Amino acid sequence: MSFDVTYAMAQFAIGRHTFDSLARERARDALIDCMGCMLAGSREALAGPLLATLPAFDAFHAQTPSLLVGTSRYASPSDAALYNGTIAHALDFDDTNHPAYAHPSAVLVSTMLALAPLVDINGRDVIDAYIVGFECFGKLGRALNKQHYKRGWHTTGTFGALAAVASAGRLLGLSEAQMVMAFGIAASSASGLRANFGSMTKPLHAGQAARNGVLAALLARSGFTASEHSLEHERGFLAVFNDGIGFDAKPLCEMGIVPEILTEHGLALKPYAACGATHPGIEAAEQLHRILEGRAIRSVRVGVCDMAFSPLIHVMPDSALEAKFSLHFCVAVALLYGDVRLSTFSDANVNDPRIRALIPNVTMELDDRWKDDNEFATEVSVETEDGARLTRFVPLAQGKPARWFSPERLRGKFNDCASRAASQDALDPLWDVLRQIDSEQRFSAVVHALKNLPLHA
Repeated sequence: MSFDVTYAMAQFAIGRHTFDSLARERARDALIDCMGCMLAGSREALAGPLLATLPAFDAFHAQTPSLLVGTSRYASPSDAALYNGTIAHALDFDDTNHPAYAHPSAVLVSTMLALAPLVDINGRDVIDAYIVGFECFGKLGRALNKQHYKRGWHTTGTFGALAAVASAGRLLGLSEAQMVMAFGIAASSASGLRANFGSMTKPLHAGQAARNGVLAALLARSGFTASEHSLEHERGFLAVFNDGIGFDAKPLCEMGIVPEILTEHGLALKPYAACGATHPGIEAAEQLHRILEGRAIRSVRVGVCDMAFSPLIHVMPDSALEAKFSLHFCVAVALLYGDVRLSTFSDANVNDPRIRALIPNVTMELDDRWKDDNEFATEVSVETEDGARLTRFVPLAQGKPARWFSPERLRGKFNDCASRAASQDALDPLWDVLRQIDSEQRFSAVVHALKNLPLHA
């Protein structure tokens, strides 16, 4: 192709930028949100096998300088990126981006934490690197989606490797030539299959993307080589991940002109710890619960867009992880109990007899009125045993740019998540340093606050 995507992305990654104040505020809020998710994820079952497998140590030293969040242990930068990225996405409570249909912050924040001991950077540097990585996520989504995602690729892993290396290369101060090599190395490590949704391997994709980005940037800094045209080559990233079908290079020519973090489909915080495609349906069902007033439910119709069928691959879940990708489960819980919380997604609730009895009466159908919607607009219609029909429609989930979290809502979610790992009374110092991150304050202050959290046993 005529447009040299690899060089263009490299130039954008290391270039000088002046990002809008709202973009910086959104990036800060996303970083705070992700830190909370990371601490909560450190108490999930998948953390055990990771800690048992990765070479990790109880004391800092030169070979293992990077903190494993929610523990007092350290690992190499690449292993720390793997661990922290995985736990950040463990609960599926971390943010999303819809051109990419991915989870940017789990990848980007773990990348930056992993490199913190290697570079002397301030909070403004971190926010810049975050926005650069986020831009890569979004523009790759515009170039390759929806087909890339529908084919079965998990874009958190595929786009994430390139987004992570963009952030990592910027923080490490790579030259343009080194950044080109770093993109080439990362492109060969990109992967992630949606068949693994509802298992521990789904969040591992975020950790792998972060690790691969960190490793690629460090290798490139040391002189490791790759193709100069790894993205646009006929056998490169863009062609291979699109089955050789033509792709739209235009978004990749416009990096940073309209930052993805500010678009209407850009950064979205999550109000529920489940796949984002369930969120409008959950909210609609919660509204219906309040007017059902305990009436018996005969049937439920859930009208969704075409894209909802791609991630929502489970109907009757067998585990809490599968429940996060079952719209049937999520709507049933919300209709019966009216309040979907972090604690809703447990193996005990998956086996709740009332929920399991209602799920077969829930039908998920394509609704032609919004079949091409990108925001998972959902209508939930309930028919009661006494013949009444009640309907609620939610076009846009809470946490989207047009329905952004208030500071109080963000703090509440942060506390709910982080208090799984540490006493709520001890969270103020970490909250304070995160709220002030877009400043000359050294990023090491964030790592220091994490390291000094009094953790639950």
